[in-house]
Amino acid sequence: MLTTTPLTFPMDPVLGGPLTWLDPQTILTALGDQLDDKPRSEHRNWRACRMVEALYHPGRYVRAAYVLSEDPDLQADRAWPEGQIVYIHSPARSPMSRRGTLLCVGNVEVEAYVFPNDRRLRGLRKFAGKQAAATTWQEWIDAGDGDFRIDETSLQRLMVRYVPEQKWIVRLRAEGKNAKGETEKRRIAVRSADPDVCRRLADRHTSLRDAEAAQTSVFQIPQVVGFSPEQGILAVEWIRGQRLIDVLRDNDPSAVMQRVAGVLAGVHGARVSNLVSLTEVANCARVQEATDDLAAVRPLLRERLSSLSKELQSCLTRLETVAPVTLHNDFHWNQLSIKKDRWALLDLERMCLGDPMIDVANFAMQIRLLAFRPDANVAQDTARLWSNHFLEEWLGHTGESIDAVRFNSYAALTCLELARGMMRHLRLGWDELINDCVEEAESLLCDPQAKVGGQ
Repeated sequence: MLTTTPLTFPMDPVLGGPLTWLDPQTILTALGDQLDDKPRSEHRNWRACRMVEALYHPGRYVRAAYVLSEDPDLQADRAWPEGQIVYIHSPARSPMSRRGTLLCVGNVEVEAYVFPNDRRLRGLRKFAGKQAAATTWQEWIDAGDGDFRIDETSLQRLMVRYVPEQKWIVRLRAEGKNAKGETEKRRIAVRSADPDVCRRLADRHTSLRDAEAAQTSVFQIPQVVGFSPEQGILAVEWIRGQRLIDVLRDNDPSAVMQRVAGVLAGVHGARVSNLVSLTEVANCARVQEATDDLAAVRPLLRERLSSLSKELQSCLTRLETVAPVTLHNDFHWNQLSIKKDRWALLDLERMCLGDPMIDVANFAMQIRLLAFRPDANVAQDTARLWSNHFLEEWLGHTGESIDAVRFNSYAALTCLELARGMMRHLRLGWDELINDCVEEAESLLCDPQAKVGGQ
């Protein structure tokens, strides 16, 4: 969703004090006055600005994407194209890309790039125009089963995510005729990213889909429908469904979590090639990166974060080695798309080999932390109950006990990484969530032998 609620901006002496110049209204004024690669008449017509995405590294740089529109009541969704998209990079680099324009926003010099002039997302331009998007999609269909003809007038695009210089994901939807002459609808998700990233994702979708089909039917993996590795473009089927939170609200949570446990066990049992191992050293580095970034924006928590970092890294280094499994490595409540009995597993970017408790603890803790996220609207008792249901069903599904020290260590890591992730993307409520996550992590490490999940 686009940001419509006033944001809290961090203080960053390196990047220019309080980053209030990222405020959409300030950006709107600066772009209208200074951006030179659009007619001046069009600048004057921009009346609304919303932040789409931000990527903030404390003390290093910030990249933020905005949509500008002539509609003063710009809706809080990512229907695209609804306006002009621009992304801002600060501090200005030297030399900066010739695609960029140097602007002064709130006495800070920044680079501005008009979408889709993102130098690292080479394949993005193929989908900036509606006709080009339909043509590319049809080429993929013709190279596959060739049994569908797109009605170009029906094509719709919805921006799912745009992180400047990192990735861009858009959903395409269209009606058309199948081989029998019948009208049907199709949906795909198209990603523009680094070519190597797209190659890895294509391999994972294919191999995990094959493994899932051979071993179990508890979950579904979106099928690859188009791939242009030289351009960094990957398209997979878009599987519609409900969020897990909504399914939990409307059904018996114990039964729902039984299915979740089955999905995760299926992932852990799959054999996927070319996965790297998530080592103890890597996990300790994750702790250090999270606490360093959080301390940079929360100086008053610096001592607590430093102590927490040392204690957690010490716990992680003392854990006994276990047989590695295939990890999703980002398994949380929003990685499932559910429609009746069809459960689709999403987002395979971080897959690796490692301790299965990493996925278990991350999922359980992400559910518990819903109570601290204003966008989730989940009561604390409800979040804790759902989390406990999952742990009970995981225990019942695997028949293996959950080691409290191992669980609490990885759960504390989840707290720190969630807080850091919300801060880095300037999500609504990021500043308050940091305090909640630090307290939760400290509580988990206070008594490592405490009962798992605080049941």
